[in-house]
Amino acid sequence: MATGDRSTDDLVDLIEDGPLADHPGPVLLVATDGSVLARNIPGAPFAHRFAAGELPAVTAMVAAVTAGTGSQSFKISDDETGHTIDLATIPVNASQALLVGRDVTLDHNLRAALVDSRQRYKDLVEISSDFAWETGPTGQFVFVSTGGALGYDPDELVGRTADRFLVVPEGLEIVSPFDTREPVQGVEVRFRRADGRIATLEASAAPLFDDRGRWCGARGVCHDVTEARVRDVALARARSRERLTTYIVRTIRDEIEPARMLDAAAAALTRALSADGCALFRIVPGAGLDLAVRIGAPVPARVVDELREAILGTRDPVLAELDEGAALAHQLSYHQEMNGTVVLWRDGAEAEWDQEEITLLVEVADQLGIALQQVAAHEHLRALSSTDAMTGLLNRRAFDEAIAQRLASQGDTAPGTLVYVDMDNFKKVNDTRGHQVGDRALIHLADILKRQVRAGDLVARMGGDEFALWMEGVDSSVAPARAEAILAAGRDLLVYSGSPEHPIGLSIGMAVREPGSGRRARN
Repeated sequence: MATGDRSTDDLVDLIEDGPLADHPGPVLLVATDGSVLARNIPGAPFAHRFAAGELPAVTAMVAAVTAGTGSQSFKISDDETGHTIDLATIPVNASQALLVGRDVTLDHNLRAALVDSRQRYKDLVEISSDFAWETGPTGQFVFVSTGGALGYDPDELVGRTADRFLVVPEGLEIVSPFDTREPVQGVEVRFRRADGRIATLEASAAPLFDDRGRWCGARGVCHDVTEARVRDVALARARSRERLTTYIVRTIRDEIEPARMLDAAAAALTRALSADGCALFRIVPGAGLDLAVRIGAPVPARVVDELREAILGTRDPVLAELDEGAALAHQLSYHQEMNGTVVLWRDGAEAEWDQEEITLLVEVADQLGIALQQVAAHEHLRALSSTDAMTGLLNRRAFDEAIAQRLASQGDTAPGTLVYVDMDNFKKVNDTRGHQVGDRALIHLADILKRQVRAGDLVARMGGDEFALWMEGVDSSVAPARAEAILAAGRDLLVYSGSPEHPIGLSIGMAVREPGSGRRARN
């Protein structure tokens, strides 16, 4: 976009084709007259709204910063999407400003949720949880606020020793606020409620002394912080899960090579959950679960067999506790379609999985499903690039690369035979019976060659009606017999002949590589 201003042109390039184009939030270069000079893709909705005059506050802010007030920021809420964008406005010159947005929806929502949680806790404490008390020299309650506490009426506490209500873990000494000899603040004690449940109280107290300076009791106030401590524990666990989830997701994301992505994912999950072993399985149509990656101790085969039906039948985590250990499994999916499963294993008769670990696995399962899909897509693309679309055989490039790699790794130590197969009178088939019959003849020949290959052999369609085989380990004593077998099987192709005078057939040429010959593969 030409603007006549070199600095503006540079900024336009940065926004549309440079680093600012990849900014996840909206980036716009706007003028005070309401025109949008450049924008990145996320900035498109804002560009339309700004140009249409639907963002008067932003327009005013642009006018202000270009007039010399300095950079400003402004939050915009989108009622349709529910997103909140923090939009910073930076002056470029007297008539242009740069708008850079950042999605702060999560921060905004978390802050609102936190404010709501704090207010709820404050209200509960003020209404029902606080109680004031005083104890005498023998440790008995001599006063309790009129509202009572923890389900007790004041009369049920007055006259009874405070220690009778305290719950102290065996072997642990605590500072009791009810008989303290010095001021204490924020001491936590466990106190038995009237219904038998245990409450966590946060107490502040001061000792009482008579006119002779002798200790004669204590006075203080307690707050029931049971719910707050439960929330603290839950929040700590959630943060721990978030850290572990981030670690696992980052490990998967940072692995560039798809073939190693599953290994990285399984290793990260194994470490995060302190598992002894991890296995990732892919769903293979018609074959069920196929092992893709195994890390650490192997999951016993019978465990997978016993869990197979449950794994395939539910989207919930599946647990199995056996004499030799404990297994935890979960479906993996991509776009709501199951594409695999993960099985974690811990050795030992006492092994088990707690709810936090199960929750973590559920949270990362989607990322593992995505990793499986990425690997499958990579393998699919690799197959498309290396195979002939009609016959499913290797194409010329893949065949040449495979032979070159094989010969390079073997050196001059192993025999092998390169076979070229050409279909005779194939053009007559296409000319007289059509290309569909010709295609069927090619596919039939491909099937014949597939049936002739053995472990380690390679077969390819080189182009047109030309095919090639690499017969691994075959020397001059065996190669002719293999060639004769191919020619004999090729008689089945006669049914595709274009005419009796031009019967379809096969021609074969061979090159045998003998150990010690000194010959090397050539491209």
